Amino acid sequence: MNIRLLDASHPRWGSELERLGVLLQQGANPTLFPYHFLYVTLSKIGGQLALFADGAGLVGAGFLFPRRVAGCDAARPRAYTLRFHAAPGTAANPDEIVAAVEAARPDATVVFYDPAGECSFCRGGERVGLVEIGRPDADEAAAIRSLQRSVWGSPDEFLYPTDIHSAEFGAGTSLVARVDGKVAGFLFGFYRFDGSVLPGDWAARFNGALRLESQTMGVLPEYRGLRIANLLKKQQAELAWREGIGLIHWTADPLQYANAALNFGLLKAIAYDFAPDLYPFRNELNRVSASRFSLTWLVGSRRVREVGAFGERAEIVDLMRRPFIPRVNEGYETARLDLSEEILAIEVPADWTTLQQHDIRAAQAWRALTDEIFAAYIGLGPDRYVVTGVAADGDRRFLLAERGGAALWARLSASI
Repeated sequence: MNIRLLDASHPRWGSELERLGVLLQQGANPTLFPYHFLYVTLSKIGGQLALFADGAGLVGAGFLFPRRVAGCDAARPRAYTLRFHAAPGTAANPDEIVAAVEAARPDATVVFYDPAGECSFCRGGERVGLVEIGRPDADEAAAIRSLQRSVWGSPDEFLYPTDIHSAEFGAGTSLVARVDGKVAGFLFGFYRFDGSVLPGDWAARFNGALRLESQTMGVLPEYRGLRIANLLKKQQAELAWREGIGLIHWTADPLQYANAALNFGLLKAIAYDFAPDLYPFRNELNRVSASRFSLTWLVGSRRVREVGAFGERAEIVDLMRRPFIPRVNEGYETARLDLSEEILAIEVPADWTTLQQHDIRAAQAWRALTDEIFAAYIGLGPDRYVVTGVAADGDRRFLLAERGGAALWARLSASI
């Protein structure tokens, strides 16, 4: 058995994924992950693509997902779920497949997983007011796939498989929100090895070697007054902290102000990683280039843990009362890239989704200018800034960015 291991650094990464998509009938195969996830995120979380061949050709392909296993062998400190897809007309021996991977990755313990095989689901839940948050059962896992289609209008090839919520696959996060027994929202994500550079002593204090990548969250429009997104994220944070995981990351469109109010104003996440045009997709909510922040959530910090799961409101700074905070830009027309104050206000659209639908040229101009602003200011280097909050001035909306440094790192990461 021959094996090749690839990640996003390989020059044929994209073309190999496209070839496998055709071979395994992506779009008609509900066990395949979306191309945009494999292309961008799999390597980011520490995963790889494994291609298996014998003398007759390709036997199958496996996707290695970081996995949390208690008491890993010291000689093999990392564990992976090998999500294996056999090539059409072939059969593979799981033991032989695992042996090939472990020979190529002597640092890893590998758990074979057949996404088309039998799997089990462990329903659970905790009630907060009218909402119950917990792990999904089999029917609810199937409903999550339908909700993805409903919330984003996505075609089948953009939907995540139902089986990722099973006990056997071992996803880092798998949660649903129930209202009157019906699935009203969901959140799922994956374990992640290492990741973006952390400032100060955060890597040691928050176990930077094993993190969570929170992938997708959705809430049906008819339930959005119940603050379900906040409840899902707070439950995710609590479960991660119980597992000894102190860092959760996810990507967010920096121009979606409502999401920014949740992420920065309520959850107290921060952003210092910016990627222009990260994802190669377009849909009803993403009609221009898909630039993203990568958010960092210190779930063990005081500023995160002291925010209650229910009854709290996002902190939104009133810029009319803070005239000393300079504004980087005036809408999408002009910007200053030479500011050096301790805190800056970056204007974003008040309603990014509606703007994309009704004025695509203005949306493109907003994206182009803010991409330039974020590239100039956001980061961990000298004289760079970290997004830590949100603000408003009448009907105008802003992100707040603070200059990085030892004092900021200490304040953001202070423990209870």
